[in-house]
Amino acid sequence: MDEFIKAMADKVGIDEATAEKVVEFLKENADQIPALLGKTGLIDNLPAGLGDKLQGLLGGDKD
Repeated sequence: MDEFIKAMADKVGIDEATAEKVVEFLKENADQIPALLGKTGLIDNLPAGLGDKLQGLLGGDKD
């Protein structure tokens, strides 16, 4: 997990303490992520059914 946090911090340009807070938020709200991604339209714009697969992996329903 430390490697992931460091990689996120480096990629996004935030400090590691902030990256840790993001990870904690994502863990605490994991059940809401599929619905939130669905609202953005991101899922529908992924190629070749990838959105459906991603939604399934995240445990959300497409509709």
